Amino acid sequence: DLSSVVRYGGEMGLLGYAFHPDFASNHQLFVSYSDNNHSGRSTISRFDSDGTSEIDISTEHVILTVDQPASNHNGGQILFGPDGMFYVALGDGGGAGDTYHNGQNLNTLLGKILRLNVTHTDTYTVPADNPFIGNSSVRPEIYAYGLRNPWRFSFDRQTGALWAADVGQNTLEEVDIIKPG
Repeated sequence: DLSSVVRYGGEMGLLGYAFHPDFASNHQLFVSYSDNNHSGRSTISRFDSDGTSEIDISTEHVILTVDQPASNHNGGQILFGPDGMFYVALGDGGGAGDTYHNGQNLNTLLGKILRLNVTHTDTYTVPADNPFIGNSSVRPEIYAYGLRNPWRFSFDRQTGALWAADVGQNTLEEVDIIKPG
């Protein structure tokens, strides 16, 4: 029961969860939620289980937090890819027309899909083959940018392509094939 830490309302709440690919042996569950204690900031955490159906909330390890300037466009999907890496979707921070100019800003994690390594660490490391590694003017966690509110995504089982549902504005929605960079 995460109700004491999750902020609900609008587009905030418990936004996603993913079992570690080695859950059968490491018993790790990852959760994406709007933090009730910090004005709805996006929080990605890992919880440990004893291998039964119970997750021990006291085992929370916060992996990543990102401040949100508004209560909408929080993204929230998290997923392990076929490469074993951990993918995190974050919206642009809210408002119409990218109010906060985050989608194209490569110094913020908002409006992005991130690619992280969360295996054998309490937080995360950045995979050495992420597209912006070595570019000191870009956050290395960024896998893809220019998104509004990528609230769901999935890897195609046959081709490996990453497909994302990105919320449009007013009359249109968008489905994208996400490519690194």
